[in-house]
Amino acid sequence: MSQEALRSEPLPSSVDEAPADVPDSIAAESFPPLTFLLEEVRSPGMMRADIDALIVGLGRPPAPDEPLRERADLLLGLLDRSNPVGDYTGSGGMKVRHAAKEALLAMGYPYAMELPPELVEAKGADGRAVGLSAGNITLAVVSLLYQSGALAAVWLFLAYSRMEAATEVMLGIGAVLWLFTVLSLVGHHSRSRDMQSISSVVLWAAAVVWLLVALPLALFTNGVALLFVPWHLALWTAISLRPEAEEEEAPTKRAPPP
Repeated sequence: MSQEALRSEPLPSSVDEAPADVPDSIAAESFPPLTFLLEEVRSPGMMRADIDALIVGLGRPPAPDEPLRERADLLLGLLDRSNPVGDYTGSGGMKVRHAAKEALLAMGYPYAMELPPELVEAKGADGRAVGLSAGNITLAVVSLLYQSGALAAVWLFLAYSRMEAATEVMLGIGAVLWLFTVLSLVGHHSRSRDMQSISSVVLWAAAVVWLLVALPLALFTNGVALLFVPWHLALWTAISLRPEAEEEEAPTKRAPPP
């Protein structure tokens, strides 16, 4: 082989080093720093997608080379009530301030201790504590089990009466009830107002149906049916798992300054 051909061959080190730079560049583009995401939200041409990107970025753990003190200061700035960025709401219904609170708590000691006392128990616009409580979960489970028992009793009666089509309907109602109750719990846990609203319609419908069943039965049982038909549990569940108050949304786009 000629010397010119040898000189034209790529060196092994250059071949090995080239691919090593690709993952770093991809990672840098896929996971931009919080400071960059925050500047995008503050820019004149900000859009809802920029808010969503910031909320997603706040949910990621700190990068290995990210100074934790700077990250904590950035989060505390977003938690400040005078910072309008904290009130911006993403497409999923979560505020930037709530995402910053969760990110600060995830940092652990000592940074989580800097969380402002008034934000320890965050409340929604309607004064209720956001997220799920143990009481709401317990109520939903008890209500589901009781309503499932009532549906099973109706199913046995219909099966005894040889009404096979009606028994299939009862099984379908039970499946829908379980599905949307669990969906409501997930929606409150993830603070997805869309999931909360869709599930709430079914929960309120269940309460109305049980009440319509209880009222005629009450006429023949001197009101005893009102105690045993689970309309009260269904109604209580629908009230407890009602959608959180809609938060003030950020503008979808800002007009650039003249």
